[in-house]
Amino acid sequence: MAIALPFERLARPLLAFALALTMPLAALGLGPAPASAQEAEFDDIPYAPQQWTLGRRLNESEFRYCVDHRDPDWEVAGAIADAIAGALLLQPVRYEVETRIVIEDISRVYAIMLEHCDVHMGFKLIPEIYPSWITLTRAYYEADYVFVTDDPGIASLADLPPGRPIGATGGTMAHILLVHYLTTLPAASRWPTYPYGTSALALDSLLNGTVDVALVWAPDLWARQQADPAYADLRVIDSRPLQPTGYGVGALMLADETFLRSAVDEAIAALSADGTIASILTEYGFLARVPGAGDQ
Repeated sequence: MAIALPFERLARPLLAFALALTMPLAALGLGPAPASAQEAEFDDIPYAPQQWTLGRRLNESEFRYCVDHRDPDWEVAGAIADAIAGALLLQPVRYEVETRIVIEDISRVYAIMLEHCDVHMGFKLIPEIYPSWITLTRAYYEADYVFVTDDPGIASLADLPPGRPIGATGGTMAHILLVHYLTTLPAASRWPTYPYGTSALALDSLLNGTVDVALVWAPDLWARQQADPAYADLRVIDSRPLQPTGYGVGALMLADETFLRSAVDEAIAALSADGTIASILTEYGFLARVPGAGDQ
């Protein structure tokens, strides 16, 4: 999720400003196309340098996909993409995006799609945030923003005494809902809440004792715990009195790839139903669920 999931690196600051200022996202150039528009207008499509020289899929037997090393789930996403390719009887061809850029320019994502992949894994399905030249597959997993602590005496957010600080991944819907909830409480009953630019910074603030609870994207917590034993004692607590904030995660495609998008959606549905995706999530111990699994 690639933006911390791919588009999040681009969309999160815009989403935060849009919600805080009640500014229509369309005014920022990232809103959805009008309901009457079926295709992206020429002026809506970003420019990629020398884009006329960039290739598109020539070998119809290949499933070209991208994963981004900036995304905490990139290995899991790669395993799911390989399974999708198998379901479609196609040969998976992986391109691993590696860059130190944190905030991605949208034209760069466009160029990567043109040159290297037909399907870019790891995008949160955030409603009404993507431009009209983009289409998204159905979700292949769902995950939540979670409250995390290392305090054994805290089982839920409700157990956190007033005045104890929370570090939240700033600009996310989970952060915005937390702040909104706090405004409904008397001042003496509130938790001081500090926004951090990334989940990684919020988790670090928890480790160094700056905050007592961190609000982070669950896959980011998973990735940190896989990579560094210093995070091993951090655990997810119940979000009550707040409801969990979750998103489906799918793949990004160019809007004109309608046939491939339909085929990928059918493959994801089949792999969800037959337990393949659940097995992949279990194999990695990944903090996510198969879409709809919680409704069963």
